[in-house]
This record gives sequence, C-alpha cells and structure tokens, in this order.
Amino acid sequence: MTRLDQPASGTDQKAKPKPKLTGLRVIALVKIAKALLLTGLAFGFFRSINQDFGETVRLITFRLRIDPENTVVRLLLEKIANVNPHTLRTIGLVTFIYAGELYIEGIGLWLNQVWAEYMLIVATGGFLPWETKACIVSFAWERLVLLIVNLIVLLYVVWLIWHQKHLQKEEDARQ
Repeated sequence: MTRLDQPASGTDQKAKPKPKLTGLRVIALVKIAKALLLTGLAFGFFRSINQDFGETVRLITFRLRIDPENTVVRLLLEKIANVNPHTLRTIGLVTFIYAGELYIEGIGLWLNQVWAEYMLIVATGGFLPWETKACIVSFAWERLVLLIVNLIVLLYVVWLIWHQKHLQKEEDARQ
C-alpha cells in the first residue's frame, strides 16, 4: 500500500491530511547521494583489481599534497600494498550491494512507500549499536554527530509511521 493513492471524491481528499514528504525527500536524497558515491567507489575497487593499488594511493597523496612520509600515510600505504585482488573484488562487491540497498531505500522513500520506511528503520537501527560502540571506544566528534543524525532520522521515521497509523485509526473511528 502506498500513501500516494488519492481518494476518488474531492470531499474525502480535503478531510484526509497530506503526508509530510519534505523530511522523507531529504532523507531519500541523502541515501541516493550516498549510493552514487558508493557506486563510484565500488567501480574504483573493481577497476584497480589488476593495477598497483599502492602506486595509485601514492599518486593520490602526491596530488593532494599530502606528505608521503607522514606516519598515517605510510601505515596506509603499507596496508594497501598487502591487499590482493580477491580482497578488492570482495570489497567492491559488498560496496556495490550496499549501494544497491541505498538506491532501493532512497527511491522508496522518495515515492513515499511504507516498506521503505520500515527498511530504513531496520537498516539504520541495525547500525546504531556499532556506531555507539565505535563512538565510546574511540571518541570523535564526527562519530557523535553521525550517531545523533542517524538517531534523529530513525526517530523521525518511527514517529511518521506512528502518526500515520494514529491518523488512520481516527479516520476509521469517524466512519
């Protein structure tokens, strides 16, 4: 069932409040933007399977004017040098699948589909324990902001579902 279904008569349409789409549309755009980013990243992983990934990272650090002798950059380069093609293929596939999930979720939210709201609750709620643990173990303001934003999105969609069910009960009681 979709909420986009319009009632046949004009009087029913006035009595029934329109659902708030703005919040869902913003969330949908963010999901689709993340999916586009992850799709590009997945193709990048697939493209670099038969290339020297370490050299690619060295070139990126050079173009971004990052000191290759930096401890963090050197550690990253050492880790990347040990990545094999099978690992790159697996990471690319997982990234591509996650991007697909985000596309489905984003398009469903854009179209105001109830199933997409439940999908968002499961997906966002499923990551909250790990985000909370990561924030506690290694605190960073960015992680805390991400955790709070995801919690707000989750609570908003739960409220939206509850509100729609509450409106439906009121409408059924009137009839």
